[in-house]
Amino acid sequence: MNNTLSSRTKQFFPNLDALRFIAFFVVFLSHALLLRYPTGTDFSYINFIRKHAHTGVLGVNFFFVLSGFLITYLLLKEKNETGTFSVFKFYGRRVLRIWPVYFGIVIFSFGVLPLVFPLFNKVFFESSPLVFYLTFTANFAFIIGYYPHSSMLAMLWSIAVEEQFYFFWPWLLKFFKRNIFLLLMLIIVANVTARFLLLDYPIALYFNTISIISDFGIGGMIAYFSLYKTEKLIRLFSVSKIYWLLFYVVLIVGYFNYEIIFTGNFMTVIERPVLGLFFGLIIIDQCFNTKRIFNAGRFAFINYLGKISYGLYCFHPLGIIIAKDILEPFNFFNTPFQSFIIFPLLALSFTVLIATISYFTIEKFFLQQKQKFSS
Repeated sequence: MNNTLSSRTKQFFPNLDALRFIAFFVVFLSHALLLRYPTGTDFSYINFIRKHAHTGVLGVNFFFVLSGFLITYLLLKEKNETGTFSVFKFYGRRVLRIWPVYFGIVIFSFGVLPLVFPLFNKVFFESSPLVFYLTFTANFAFIIGYYPHSSMLAMLWSIAVEEQFYFFWPWLLKFFKRNIFLLLMLIIVANVTARFLLLDYPIALYFNTISIISDFGIGGMIAYFSLYKTEKLIRLFSVSKIYWLLFYVVLIVGYFNYEIIFTGNFMTVIERPVLGLFFGLIIIDQCFNTKRIFNAGRFAFINYLGKISYGLYCFHPLGIIIAKDILEPFNFFNTPFQSFIIFPLLALSFTVLIATISYFTIEKFFLQQKQKFSS
């Protein structure tokens, strides 16, 4: 969602960019397919689309696991090579990667949109307090009932969670420097405990940082084993391709039956670590398995889309809105083909265009400055 690999790391993990795009794409579908339904469609058909499109929000879970893996891997690798890692340089790299787009959206939503909307005879007032976005606590704004008017602001809650993780994580790794495995286990235990305590508060269950932090913990666990138990990790998961094929079949079936599987208190409590484990296995397969059945990063265009996935994620609500506003005057949403094929493709095209412009006009400049904070 918001990590750019160094060239040295890319040669180790050539498939990560493609995995980022996959994570973004299912999130995109969850929003694009739920926006407009074709007229005259029977209720059961609409319900089927709604049910399975909504599952695409699990792409955010996948983003978190990816972030936990990559950030932990880079910090521990720096520590192994130099004896320590610089928290200051780590913060510098994260600020240069995340803040330009993040605060650009904040300024646009709170400062520009209120001036632009009246020009089109539309009313815009951002009711969500600015302070949550200045302090990277937007996920808690959702918990207490502040839902932003700007759909792009709505995407920033997950960026806020990642920023909270980035703020605390290097200090925790330093404090637990001789007991990193214990730290990772404590994170998963804290997650399960929080989910149990928040069972009666579904909004907090989804947005509270502690109730979702096992995603980062499991990603960190993979990084830990990949660095310190490399041979065992490769030997354990370099099994026959038939087993990995079976794993992906189970994963796909589980994805389309997500709401059936994770019902009841027990399954709700363990949902996050279980899903994190499955997403973690995808990372293991794509990064370390010598007998993988496919390479997610096989296609250059998919890798490119993964490279700009931070912009794709942040700007896709704008791409969806532009496509909707273009098509609605033509009474376009009449058939399933129009609503579920043409509209998402047009929205995705606008999203890719906006993210590309953002990357080459804004993000790339700041990414080049990251060299000053390299280890």
